[in-house]
Amino acid sequence: MSWGYVRGWIAEVIGFIVNLFLVIPGLPLMIVIAAYLQNGGIAVIIAVIVVTGWAWGARVLRSQTQSLRGRDFVTAAQFSGDGATRIVFREILPNMTSLIVGSFFGAATSAILAEAGLEFLGLGDSSIVSWGTILYWAQNSNALLTGQWILLFAPGLCIALLAMSLTLINFGVDAVSNPRLRDGARRKRKEATA
Repeated sequence: MSWGYVRGWIAEVIGFIVNLFLVIPGLPLMIVIAAYLQNGGIAVIIAVIVVTGWAWGARVLRSQTQSLRGRDFVTAAQFSGDGATRIVFREILPNMTSLIVGSFFGAATSAILAEAGLEFLGLGDSSIVSWGTILYWAQNSNALLTGQWILLFAPGLCIALLAMSLTLINFGVDAVSNPRLRDGARRKRKEATA
């Protein structure tokens, strides 16, 4: 959010770094880093996901911050003498709650899928128990050819259900924190009771 609020050469440098990470393809970079640092455990998988997955969220938050920076309440706060830190955290942050939560749940879902994918490819620690390693060992033991499809179906279903639950939680938080959605729900309730 600070990147979206500030202007000048600092914003340009940060923008260059973010754009650099955006044009690098995420999955091939994850595979290369995880293969190079193989048997590093879950810490390496987490580091790979963090390095390759932060740029999209930063870009989305920046664009919304820039949109809010031009609003009247931010201009009024600037004229009243508030500093940049107070404006970012007291004026802009509360208006971005649903976007931040949505970005968090989207990033969490992507991280879960990326971890499972890297473990399935055998690029993580195959001795730990995770949905990706279950898929990895099921594939190595030819589970589909031997009729043990449940070994592939169960972790895949768990991953899908977890992703769906995070998405539904995101919808609920958005309905609570987004004033436009709250106003629409109130109007529908009033129309239904009238």
